[in-house]
Amino acid sequence: MKIALDCHGADLGPQAAVLGALKALESSPSLRLILCGVPADIQAALADKEYDKPRVEICACGEPVTNNDHPGMAIRRKKDASMFRALELVKSGEADATVSAGNTGALLAGANIILKCVPRVKRATMASVITSLAGAPTLIADMGANVDCEPQRLMAFAIMGVVYMQKIFGEKSPRVALLNNGSEREKGNRLNLATRDLLEASGLNYVGYIEPTELMSGKTDVIVTDGFAGNMAIKSYEGMAKAMMSVIKDGIMNGGIKSKVGYLLFKDVLRQVKHKFSADEVGGAVFLGVDGIVVKTHGSSTADSYCKSILNAQKLAEQDVVKAIADGISGYDGEIG
Repeated sequence: MKIALDCHGADLGPQAAVLGALKALESSPSLRLILCGVPADIQAALADKEYDKPRVEICACGEPVTNNDHPGMAIRRKKDASMFRALELVKSGEADATVSAGNTGALLAGANIILKCVPRVKRATMASVITSLAGAPTLIADMGANVDCEPQRLMAFAIMGVVYMQKIFGEKSPRVALLNNGSEREKGNRLNLATRDLLEASGLNYVGYIEPTELMSGKTDVIVTDGFAGNMAIKSYEGMAKAMMSVIKDGIMNGGIKSKVGYLLFKDVLRQVKHKFSADEVGGAVFLGVDGIVVKTHGSSTADSYCKSILNAQKLAEQDVVKAIADGISGYDGEIG
């Protein structure tokens, strides 16, 4: 299995990407990598590192896409950038998947234009897994790729999310919920009310509405929403997690000897809590619906986060998720977006 890695675009630069790639190589003997980027930057990051050199290639690329680049302009003016070259490698079959921490809008535009979507899907959804309080995975789609949606598009997100949970986590009949401002059936905006009707008639295991306060409840396996609400919900979730850990840290540091002793007794528990919320543990967001495996890892990705995202991309390719999603979409009789 060969993964094309965009080595540019993250806050920590190519160093974190390359270190994460080498960690992934150690974890998976069957993995091979194509490191896409400015050769001098990649070679500098590889210097003095021990790794299985035959399993690593370098794809020389031009000026990288930055977070300040407009997505449409970037794909027209920076065709040789590492992000787009990695997508081209997937399209040509030279790579089985790609991972990038770069400009989300540019990556999504590149995926839609270069790889295109599977039949009947008009636009990909950016989906990511969070961990419930009980430790079970919950997929949220969309995370920000589609801020304006029609009910039929949310229906497509639901089908793709169900297939993902079946293939990757072995859920036989994933529960689907619709993110809403209340749990009552008659509550919601026009988009949610119309989508509710589609989901109720879809044959999926639809369990009703779910509120943002229940993201980690484990009451559902797939949470469907438009990208605006989904992005707001997940950023609130991440922000609250950071604030909570900061408050705990301040309490320990300023609480005197009793607090410090308490920390020594509970540090393992606190470490588990931190890992549950950490972006390093997620394995990136996945663009479901494009005709190829594309994993978007966080812009602040560390080597550990890159490693998890690469291994996640490998698993998605091994499970042939793209074909499974195409089959799932083709088997649905209703209209989708």
